[in-house]
Amino acid sequence: MSSETLTSLAMLKVSIDMGSDYLDYLRPFVLQVLVDQKPDPVTTTSVYEGLLKQFGLEIPERAVQIVLRRISRRYALQRESGVYRIAGPLPDPGIAARKVEAERHIRAVVRDIISYSQATTKPLTSDDAAVTAICTFLGEFDVQCLRAFLRGTVIPALNGDEETDVVLVSHYLLELLEENPERFDSFMVIAQGNMLANALLCPDLQNAPKTYRGMEFYLDTPLLVRGLGLEGEPRRAAVMALITLLHNLGATVAAFHHSRDELRSVVMGAATHIDERNPRSAIVAEARRAGTTKSDLLLLADQIDDRLDGANVVVRDTPAYTAKFQIDETAFEDVLEDEVSYFNPRAKEYDINSVRSIYVLRANTSPYLLEKSKAVLVTSNAGFARAAYRYGERYRESYNIPSVITDFALANLAWLKAPMGALTLPRTEIIAFAYAALRPSRELLAKYVAEIDRLERQGKITPRDHQLLRSSPIAQEELMFFTLGDEDALTEEAITETLARVSNEIKREEHQKLTAEQTAHRHTRAQLEAKQAETRRIEERMYWRCERRALICSWVVAVLVAVVLVGAITGGVVLQSCCRIPGWALTVCASLALLWAIADALFGVSVMEVRGRLEKLILTRLIRHEASTLGLEIGRVS
Repeated sequence: MSSETLTSLAMLKVSIDMGSDYLDYLRPFVLQVLVDQKPDPVTTTSVYEGLLKQFGLEIPERAVQIVLRRISRRYALQRESGVYRIAGPLPDPGIAARKVEAERHIRAVVRDIISYSQATTKPLTSDDAAVTAICTFLGEFDVQCLRAFLRGTVIPALNGDEETDVVLVSHYLLELLEENPERFDSFMVIAQGNMLANALLCPDLQNAPKTYRGMEFYLDTPLLVRGLGLEGEPRRAAVMALITLLHNLGATVAAFHHSRDELRSVVMGAATHIDERNPRSAIVAEARRAGTTKSDLLLLADQIDDRLDGANVVVRDTPAYTAKFQIDETAFEDVLEDEVSYFNPRAKEYDINSVRSIYVLRANTSPYLLEKSKAVLVTSNAGFARAAYRYGERYRESYNIPSVITDFALANLAWLKAPMGALTLPRTEIIAFAYAALRPSRELLAKYVAEIDRLERQGKITPRDHQLLRSSPIAQEELMFFTLGDEDALTEEAITETLARVSNEIKREEHQKLTAEQTAHRHTRAQLEAKQAETRRIEERMYWRCERRALICSWVVAVLVAVVLVGAITGGVVLQSCCRIPGWALTVCASLALLWAIADALFGVSVMEVRGRLEKLILTRLIRHEASTLGLEIGRVS
């Protein structure tokens, strides 16, 4: 695969302009296709193919159509008989200059990941292979949940080894996070570009409300587990970043009472099984890594309500069964079994109850926008979301907006409403996903345990080695590094190499000098991250403050204009009897107001649209002024 896709994603990030509509990010790409390729006639299909060929992005033709219409309003692009033709010179958007900066990020990452992969069982052998691995990783961050999306990602179809590529890139990113923060930031340029590109899959998002006021998002139990930090800090941070953003956008984040009960049951179960030899629970694995005891888990189970309240999650009563709005639970269960493998039958019952409850809360509605759908269940399980969508196709109530969406899809859509108001969200999502990708599957872990048992019986490893391989968190990390999650790569040599690396790591940790250096490094890193986090918080607060002021100012101006127009109509009638010239002047103003109303009816030039543009203009000016006052860099903030 060519690196054009990654370069284009990086340019999307670089080209963000405060106050712009997100579809404007695509405008320079379309202009460049028109300038370079000069299609005649200009059709959505020809531009779609040009974008794929020149920039490696699959942009839906609906989005291309909207951008062509916008370009035709300003430049020499005329529509004739349903197609466009270039009627004069078009401005060169100068993408080549931005491409150099974007390619710098790509080259650095591609060269580095090729070198990093050489120590694994499946080393990358070319730039194309490295690009495919990165695109495969980014392809996991899709937005397939809403029916309006034709595809889940703008990245073209890939032919790589999906599972091993994702694990490799996850390993690489977490090492960058510790050892090379600047290179990690280079990758984040691409990742944020991918999140922006997701918006292009659904041009109707431009008409969606800017907030989620009146919406209730219900978290399923696995997300509640993560929000309480029971699966590690990275995953907790991702959930909390999403909750914070949703609250800032006016939504309520909640959990059904039966989900709260399931959460307590899960924590109690983890406490019961914490001493098992081969635990399957991610909570138990994290508890062992963090040194959490059985007593700690039991105490947490008794504090569930307080912990959820501290996470700003409201517990709502589960809606009662209402025959008119109930789903066919047997039919949904059949669909669910095709998408999700449940180890605990009770978990399936809880999921069915959650979907049923969403249908009850949406009673007598047929939402066409996520922002108007009243209630949505948010899950980390893409298979669960797909099952709910497939079932919902049979019901008008959720045919357009499904009852269940994934946490990343919601995070992406919410972030697009206010990227500057949630600067840390893309980073926390990437880190949380990378950590999750490095957890061995149940199948791989079972095979691994069986293999080390066999080696101990044959005398090839000692009981101490067996204990180390079974219980050390480092052993599982090294196992995933060598196998990249591939069961076929789990060989005796891989286990032997894993043991050697674990032993060496333990010896290094015992060395006092290294321990001191690591402590100093962690301290410095923590200080840097704290400073960066504080800067991001300042920027986010600045954005929301400016957004509120811009909204108020634009409405004040709109109201004043309305008052002036009403005064013109009234005053004109009164003054014509005594002062003809001022009276007629005011009457003319009233006539202009009438013409504006007619233009609004014919062409959609509404007062609300003008007010919206004024709000964007004021917001841009306020952000620039406050950023200058605070000493922030406008380019970096944007």
